[in-house]
Amino acid sequence: MEKILITGGAGFIGSHLAERLFEKGNEVTVIDDLSTGRRSNISKLEKASKGFKFYEGSVLDSVLMEKLVSNSESVYHLAASVGVRYVIEDPLKSMLINTEGTRILLELAAQFKRRVFLA
Repeated sequence: MEKILITGGAGFIGSHLAERLFEKGNEVTVIDDLSTGRRSNISKLEKASKGFKFYEGSVLDSVLMEKLVSNSESVYHLAASVGVRYVIEDPLKSMLINTEGTRILLELAAQFKRRVFLA
């Protein structure tokens, strides 16, 4: 059993990954800002009494990310600003989430010596 963090875990791919890893007996933590992900995608997991946690937040929140990365053994990084509409409406925010969010995550993973899987 492993403690796993999934960024963007309420999205389509992230939620399916979370379900599969949870079914295999892992403790799964998901962070998602719900900009494109949906809480309903992880509702089945939230009903579990143990082994699953959800945080509504941003990968840009370095304090929250430090807490989550330090308490995990592996990280699956799926958080990203996606979709043409979101990128056109706020290109700076999209770029920040996609680049700065990844930088924050990678620096924390290096600091705490965590495995990271990027998608």
